[in-house]
Amino acid sequence: MEQLWINILTLLTVFTLAIVSPGPNFVLVVNRALTESRRCGIYTALGVATGSGLFSLAGLLGLLLIIHSLPYFADLVRLLGGAYLIYLGLMMVWSCRQFPKPGQNLSDLATGRQPWAAYCSGLATNLTNPKAWAFYFSMFTLVADASFPFWAKVFLTCAMFSISFTWYSAMALVISHRRVQGTFFKYQPLLKALFGAILVFFGGRLLIKT
Repeated sequence: MEQLWINILTLLTVFTLAIVSPGPNFVLVVNRALTESRRCGIYTALGVATGSGLFSLAGLLGLLLIIHSLPYFADLVRLLGGAYLIYLGLMMVWSCRQFPKPGQNLSDLATGRQPWAAYCSGLATNLTNPKAWAFYFSMFTLVADASFPFWAKVFLTCAMFSISFTWYSAMALVISHRRVQGTFFKYQPLLKALFGAILVFFGGRLLIKT
């Protein structure tokens, strides 16, 4: 039992360090919270966390081992992920032409984005990230055997979802604070263009990778 908890804590520590490292998920959540609204940021964070939970569940059930054995699967995920990140980035760059007017609230520029759309964007960004697939595959290869108890699999899935949602929603809350938004209000178009360019860069690296 002691060794089991050591393994669980080790997995959660590695997972936490991976989550807090900046990447496409982080850029997307920060962009939604800073340049749109707190609600968009929270729902985007929820979508990202759902992706983490699904990855964890698939890994613990051994499904990742099966999926990774499919022919050309890695290349397909890489192409889809790269194309999707480029699409998101270009949409951000395109939306930066919505320059805020004096006295206008940032949430008014959210272009009516619904919570479901924000949630789906976070989920899709996480699930189409080939680095996430590789990370979860390598991490859960060691614990997908039958000796790993069912309760531990449930605990890990819930813990990873909670850690992911806590981190990204905390970022959304901090970034969407009125004082923070007010500081960057006049730079909103530039920030959108910057975030978009970062996602295009991430996506481009995936597409040109051999």
